[in-house]
Amino acid sequence: MSSVSRLVSSVCKKIIKPYSPTPISLRCHKLSYLDQMIGGIYMPLAFCYPKLSNTWSNKPNNVVSQHLENSLSKVLTNYYPLAGKLNDNISVDCNDKGVEFFTTKINCPMSEILNDPYFNKHNLVYPKGVPGAYSYEGSLAVFQLSHFNCGGIAISICLSHKVGDGYTLSNFMNHWATIARNPMSSEIYPICPKFDGSSYFPPTKDEDSSNVSNNNIVPEREECVSKSFSISSAKLTALKARVINQSEVENPTDTEVVSAFIYQRAIATKKVVISSGVSIRPSILHQAVSLRPPLPKNTMGNNFSLFSILTKEEKEMDLPQVVSKLRKEKEEVKQKYKHAKIEELLPITLEQYRKANDLLVNNSCSDLYRFSSVIKFPLYDVDFGWGKPKEVISPISTSNAPIKNMFVLMDSKNRDGVDVICSMKEQDMLAFERDEELLQFASPST
Repeated sequence: MSSVSRLVSSVCKKIIKPYSPTPISLRCHKLSYLDQMIGGIYMPLAFCYPKLSNTWSNKPNNVVSQHLENSLSKVLTNYYPLAGKLNDNISVDCNDKGVEFFTTKINCPMSEILNDPYFNKHNLVYPKGVPGAYSYEGSLAVFQLSHFNCGGIAISICLSHKVGDGYTLSNFMNHWATIARNPMSSEIYPICPKFDGSSYFPPTKDEDSSNVSNNNIVPEREECVSKSFSISSAKLTALKARVINQSEVENPTDTEVVSAFIYQRAIATKKVVISSGVSIRPSILHQAVSLRPPLPKNTMGNNFSLFSILTKEEKEMDLPQVVSKLRKEKEEVKQKYKHAKIEELLPITLEQYRKANDLLVNNSCSDLYRFSSVIKFPLYDVDFGWGKPKEVISPISTSNAPIKNMFVLMDSKNRDGVDVICSMKEQDMLAFERDEELLQFASPST
């Protein structure tokens, strides 16, 4: 047994079922074409509360657990596919089978977990073997409540990508917290979920729907390490000023600037020696973009498109130029969807994936960098009744499914900057974290 695993004790597992039975009319949830395309990886996210409010600070662990279990049961009534069973790659049998809810004790202060720069201990707050898993025999959503010996708690969720994306996960957690915070209130969560993605993206009619896949959204699985970097508000302002002063991009967004900067620095640390000198490796950036709008905000499931840029020469690495390319591609995608009819949404989206895939196929020797952003998602508003989380963590590289060259952008814990979770091969990370220009603007999180 490793020294890390010795920190965990008294694991308890329960099955939480929806508070009210799912109506017969909703028992079969058809996967949309986008649900079918994406791999069923389990997305992990954990909400850390080092100190509970006075009302809850002296409550026994079982009372906190019961409070969460009761409210989880109620919210599952609205998110009924999470408590069902996946039927191949076709549908979810919403049979109210329930979700797994683990409770555990971690025998160290929470700070020991949060201060681990390489996330080696972060997986302790997740159900063992679930984060990043592609094949898991349990429920489509798996939860863990971790009690630390300092009095703090962590609440984690691992959601199968087959039933939702990051937006779905964020809404679920806030909806759950709203019910937990006001158990006796009639307060209605403002976004009432609808699992109607198949009406916008009709599923394939192929008999063998398991063949539906796309290279762009099936991550490369290699031995990787993850590390987080923080870009403060002041440093972010400085990067934006550089872009504004040297390009025609107006009001560059946090996602555009940080994605371009991290991409630029990742390329710079992998320069190669050729006969004529030193050159960069051809590189492709894939950026996920939400389709809400044009889809309604309450549409759950997988609803995102993709756009890409190619960088082949060092002169293309200039930060303002990379941001300009990202903005141009994003605006083109937005225009395609702006006036699209419902029946046009799927062809447009598939064309975007085809374009990204063709770019990769036609540049087979290039390095691929995947970027996803949850900036502005209300993750730091998830208050179950004892205050908002001090930190939200999402290790994107685990022992189950390491993801090469994956970068997730999140709001920083103080809400005035951006945190970037980077997953790279170990030798690439060693070079990346020593890059002088990176360290001028980004600080390793500790």
